[in-house]
Amino acid sequence: MDSIFQKIKNRLRRGRMSRPERALELYAEAVRLTESGHQKQAVEKFSAAIKLSPSTGKLFHHRGAAFAEMGSLDAAVFDYDTAVRLNPSYPDTYLDRGNVRHAMNEPAKAAKDYSEAIRLRPDWAEAYANRAVVHAELGDAAASDEDTRNALKLGVDADALNEMISAAREGSHGE
Repeated sequence: MDSIFQKIKNRLRRGRMSRPERALELYAEAVRLTESGHQKQAVEKFSAAIKLSPSTGKLFHHRGAAFAEMGSLDAAVFDYDTAVRLNPSYPDTYLDRGNVRHAMNEPAKAAKDYSEAIRLRPDWAEAYANRAVVHAELGDAAASDEDTRNALKLGVDADALNEMISAAREGSHGE
């Protein structure tokens, strides 16, 4: 528990912070809130940081993740799109946007995002596994099998992946 003196000192220190320093402090607060399950408050902190540093793609990426956790998928995609425009070489944004698009039942767009994540980070097992599932849902067994082999070679749990692939293939036949 901060003493009254410490709280006053902290307020004074914040008043002397540069915009980037304050944005970084808000970012750290937002990450802590996200990790403790307080997504709405995290979105507020990320938004405040974005106002101070609107050209920082990582802020949009993390706010998008908080929106996704809240179930606000359209807002998440909007932020991921912005993050991609600001930093097109950050593979995590493509993977996360692909996950949201998959949750929104947009498998072709999800596959495109996973492909870009793999292009940027060719050893990413999770991206191969996710794309394998999407290819299975789309009925492309050959592409799904190739991605499954790559994911397994890179260390994905075989039982878990095979279970997801089987469920995806069953789901694609029932449509």
